[in-house]
Amino acid sequence: MKFKALVFVRLRSQVDDSAGNAVRDASRRLSELNIRKLRLGKVIDIWLEADTEESARKELDTLSDRLYANPVIEDWDYDLKVIENFPKGIE
Repeated sequence: MKFKALVFVRLRSQVDDSAGNAVRDASRRLSELNIRKLRLGKVIDIWLEADTEESARKELDTLSDRLYANPVIEDWDYDLKVIENFPKGIE
């Protein structure tokens, strides 16, 4: 089976996001929006093959907890979808 996953990694709410605060302050200077809070994170796009959705989820859980995120200061979750084909250029 072919899958497309988006893994979302965010700092935990109790962790100070200095970079997010800097972007928030710059956003306030460049726009008229009243931005109260801005937190940065990362999104990881993954195209993968696995025998079953269950095995894909198990492996994504392991990778997210051990590699993609630092579980001491970050939370993660993901969206996994079955796809028909990979986009061009992805073998």
